[in-house]
Amino acid sequence: MKQSIKWIFILIGMLFISLTACQDEVIEETPPNEQEIIQPDSNLANAMRGASANNGRVDNLLDGSDCFTVNLPVTIEANGITLTIEALDDLSLLEAIFDASNTDEDTVAFLFPITIILNDYTEIQIESVEALDDFIETCIADENIIECVDFVYPISFSIYNTDFQVIDTVVIENDYELYIFLEGLENGNNGVVLASLNFPVSLMYTNGETVEVTSNQEMEEAINAANENCFYDCDLDEVIENLQECHWTMAAHSGNDDYVGFDFYFNDNNLLQIIYGTSSLTVGGNWNVSTIDEQVVLNISGLTDFTPLEGDWLVETCSDDRLVFTQQINSETVEMVLEQDCQEYPFNCFANQTLTICDFDNDGVGVFELETLVLGTVTCNVDFTPTFHVTLADAENGVNAIAQPNSFSNTTNPQTIYLRIEAVNGQFEVFEIGLELENCSANCLESDIDNYLQSCIWNVVSYNGDDHLIMYNFEFISTSEVVVTGNGLNITANWSTTQTGSSVALELSGVNGPNIQAVNDYWLIIACEEDRLEMVNVNNTNMVMERDCPACNNPGTLTNDLIIYMPFGDEVRDLISGEIVPGFTFLTEDRAGNATCAVSFDGTSNFSIPVTAQNQLVQGDNFSVSVWFKMQNDDLGNFETIFQKGNVNSEGFQLAVYDLNTPLVSDTTNGYGLWDNDWNGEVDVQWENTDWHHLVITRDSNNTIRLYRDGQLRNIDENSNFNIDSDPLSNYVVGQFFTGHLDDLRVYKRTLSPNEVGDLYNLEADCFQCL
Repeated sequence: MKQSIKWIFILIGMLFISLTACQDEVIEETPPNEQEIIQPDSNLANAMRGASANNGRVDNLLDGSDCFTVNLPVTIEANGITLTIEALDDLSLLEAIFDASNTDEDTVAFLFPITIILNDYTEIQIESVEALDDFIETCIADENIIECVDFVYPISFSIYNTDFQVIDTVVIENDYELYIFLEGLENGNNGVVLASLNFPVSLMYTNGETVEVTSNQEMEEAINAANENCFYDCDLDEVIENLQECHWTMAAHSGNDDYVGFDFYFNDNNLLQIIYGTSSLTVGGNWNVSTIDEQVVLNISGLTDFTPLEGDWLVETCSDDRLVFTQQINSETVEMVLEQDCQEYPFNCFANQTLTICDFDNDGVGVFELETLVLGTVTCNVDFTPTFHVTLADAENGVNAIAQPNSFSNTTNPQTIYLRIEAVNGQFEVFEIGLELENCSANCLESDIDNYLQSCIWNVVSYNGDDHLIMYNFEFISTSEVVVTGNGLNITANWSTTQTGSSVALELSGVNGPNIQAVNDYWLIIACEEDRLEMVNVNNTNMVMERDCPACNNPGTLTNDLIIYMPFGDEVRDLISGEIVPGFTFLTEDRAGNATCAVSFDGTSNFSIPVTAQNQLVQGDNFSVSVWFKMQNDDLGNFETIFQKGNVNSEGFQLAVYDLNTPLVSDTTNGYGLWDNDWNGEVDVQWENTDWHHLVITRDSNNTIRLYRDGQLRNIDENSNFNIDSDPLSNYVVGQFFTGHLDDLRVYKRTLSPNEVGDLYNLEADCFQCL
């Protein structure tokens, strides 16, 4: 917002230059009527400024001054309670604290420094309570503020030069921008630059009425009519109704604290009784509510005692249970606060309501814990006897109460039962309790839940709203076993998931330990996110589990367009899809000496990676495969596949070693083969070599195939007939017939450049478990 206003100032300051330097850019327009130009210091300009000024009264509950508002957010201590006021709506929290307080005087203490905003939007920083008190004592509010009307934004102004040519349009979004704009017209342009409103413009009165104006005259008239359309918080009829609804207690009186605690009864026929507790002290008199100058006034008269309470009391603020009055006595303002007390009977503690629980098995029948759900959430200071009944007649007659309300099974869905609340004097009221069952199943897939659970550590952050199980860690290490640790516990338990239609359920069993055994159950998943699962059991117990994943330290080097990424860091998992290879646990030392950070094959073992829409490769796709390998085979004639598309050599393509362990890429569909021609020609590379080597193949849009080893291009076939098949097939196979070690497998859906191949070769051994 401040940037917009800065722009407005720059605009007004630069208009002189615009008048001479931008003549070629002006927009010719019929000159406006002179009456539509907003003249500085005119009645209209002053009225608009008064309507857009900062109204210091809106936060008087906070600062008690009309001269300014406190810039939010601000931290305060109210009656000993610390809270932060983020917005004006949060003042209801402050009012609630005042209402709940038993102190004679409500107090607000700011956490200094604070910033205050004056009626003209000037900001001043206040460093201490003494400085604030001094400022309040000396400041005078702008009497020209018009409170009862607001502009409907945005509005806009046309800016003219002296030839009545439009040179710009200024859009105003709020009161602050409008006030500053009008101040700029008054002080910044010396009458040279002209501005007019672009009509129509709408205004809204505080009584909710909206009016549209189409001229300066209509605008001025509408603003001047604002006071006639004010909406006061305190309505005459509502105040009268509230006063007679219950009795009221004096919460504060700035003139005489001796009145605090007295009960006021505003009875029929305008008779007033003031009683102190259970004593025989009763003061009689009369009361009447009327409006004076459109504001609600309570008149108290004819008191047999407490005569200082007599006279007209202006109703300053009001709610259903709190009224604030002021009275001028000897040029001083006396404040009186009354708070409503309607707790003679318990009926105000209850209301008609509907209870909704999950239909666990979708049969339309559930078990409702009526006492827990209805009575367990009620705070009532009056004694009462509750009973639940199936029919209204039984409830009204007080017969046939439900014997076990905490295990009530509905007979229809929905169903209405009845709660009878009986006071100690025998009076009663009956409330309707609706019972409904709903399908709470989350739209989750079982495979997603399995993947989520097998990532990181999970904790029970809420069990029926309590976090007493949060210290236990759940590590779901396979699709059947879960290790539970924490609070001295270290056990292996069981888990499984099932999916029925759109419903997914998690079953936990064998979790034995203090309190934590409560999780052993069949849980319906009702909300699922990657790091949060919410679930319920058949008794509608709610449990929330959240996962804790340590920060990932993978730098993400060369990860663009990766479709398969397997660092083999203590696990055999594709970090792109999250797919864990089940049952393959042959981990070994990698080229940097990191234990269990590479995989080992013995010529008979291998594993598959499922083909998906995200990782599939078909003829015409550019792609690259990068892998580190270490031979362990001394059989000269074995064809050993490192990575291949398809399950057999007659499908897709293969990255393999053959004929003295020489690396090659082959496409047996066409009998294709591109070899590492330098392999046997290098002194340090023999067929029995057991060193680690880096192997990369790439395919580009010209179907040119390149084979790199150890960062160097070893062979190339330009415009080849290499064919990987238009069928994506169902699997990629890793390590078929291979004897040796593999590490850091990467598959890209793009062609790596020679520099990128070199960068991969120079990377340190990858042992990450995250991306």
